Amino acid sequence: MEDRQSWLAKRAYELWEEAGRPDGADQVHWKQALMEWDAQTHVRLEERSDWDDGDEEREW
Repeated sequence: MEDRQSWLAKRAYELWEEAGRPDGADQVHWKQALMEWDAQTHVRLEERSDWDDGDEEREW
């Protein structure tokens, strides 16, 4: 899997291009990429079959 920083840079660049390459909007695109990363990461954690949801008691 691609590391976080590389993915964010690539995605922010894609967003910038899609927006028509506007000057001075780098923070907007970076924040959007960061929100997308966070959303994807959250979904991946919830989809894990071994994720402990805290509903059942575990014996250690």
